[in-house]
Amino acid sequence: MATKQDSIIGITEMNNAVDKIVPVAPLVSSHQAGWSNIFFAYYQQPACEIPTHYLSQYTFTICSELSTSSLIECCLNNQLKRYYFQNGDIIFCPAGISKSLAWEQKNSCILLALEPELVEQVAYESINVEHIEFAPKFKIIDPLIQHLAYALKAELESGCLSGRLYGESAAAMLAVHLLKINSPLRQPIQEYKGGLPRDKLSQVIEYIDEYLAQNVGLSELAQVADMSQYHFARLFKRSVGITPHQYLIRQRVERAKQLLRRRDLSIADVALQCGFANQGHLGYHFKRLLNTTPKVFIKSSNNL
Repeated sequence: MATKQDSIIGITEMNNAVDKIVPVAPLVSSHQAGWSNIFFAYYQQPACEIPTHYLSQYTFTICSELSTSSLIECCLNNQLKRYYFQNGDIIFCPAGISKSLAWEQKNSCILLALEPELVEQVAYESINVEHIEFAPKFKIIDPLIQHLAYALKAELESGCLSGRLYGESAAAMLAVHLLKINSPLRQPIQEYKGGLPRDKLSQVIEYIDEYLAQNVGLSELAQVADMSQYHFARLFKRSVGITPHQYLIRQRVERAKQLLRRRDLSIADVALQCGFANQGHLGYHFKRLLNTTPKVFIKSSNNL
C-alpha cells in the first residue's frame, strides 16, 4: 500500500509521474502551458481503481461527459463513500490526505490541482489567518468550478493561445472561491476599495510594455507590484477597469496597429512580435476589439 511519504507529488512532478496514480495518460494537460500554482488534466479512463495516494495540493476531480450516472467508490482520509455521479459532480480533496477511487465503467474526468501556498497567501491577506484546514467533500455541485475547469480545457485544446496569464488568473480566482465555499472559518473575504498605488501601477504597465512579446504570467506582474497574485489582480482591475489578461491583449493589439502602419512586416511577423501565438490569434482579437481585420486595417492606413 502506498505511504504518504512515498506518494506525495507536487505540481511540477505531476506531469512526469502521472502514471504512478492514473493508469492512462491524460488526453489534455497543462504540461506545456507553464502555469504556476495550478495543474489541469483531462482523462478518459476504462473501469479501474486508482490506488491510495497523497497529493500536496488541493484537488478537484470533476466528472464530465457521462452518458449515464456512474457509480464511483471514493475514499478520502479513510472515509469510504459510494455515490452515483453525474456530469459536473465534483470531489474535493484537501492537500496531504489519502485518496483512492474506483468505478466499474468507462469514465471521463478533469483533475484540477491548486498549490496550497497560493491559498494560504490569499487566506493570510484576506482573512488574516496563517493556517487553514479544509474538510474533504465527496460530491458537490459548483457552477464556478465547473466553468473554470471547462474554460481551462478549451484554452489548452486551443494550444494555450492566451499564455500563462490566463491559467494563473484562473488559479487566483479558484483560490478565493475555495476559501469562500469550503473554509470552516466562514469569515468574509476582505475587499479593497482602492486600486494600485500610482507608482506600482506605473511599474506594472512599464513591465507589460517591455515584455509584451513574451509569455508574461500573473506571478511575474504580482512580483513587480510586490503583492500576492490575488490582490494584484483585483487592485489592477480597480485601477484600470479590466483584468491584467484583458489589458495585456489590448496592449498587444495596440502594438500590432503601430507595426501594421509601418507596412514593412508581414501580418504573421507582427503577430509574433506582439506576443500572439500566430496570425490567426492576432486576427481574432483584432476583429473582436476593433471590429476590423489586420488586412482591412492596412488598406485603410494606406488611404490616409
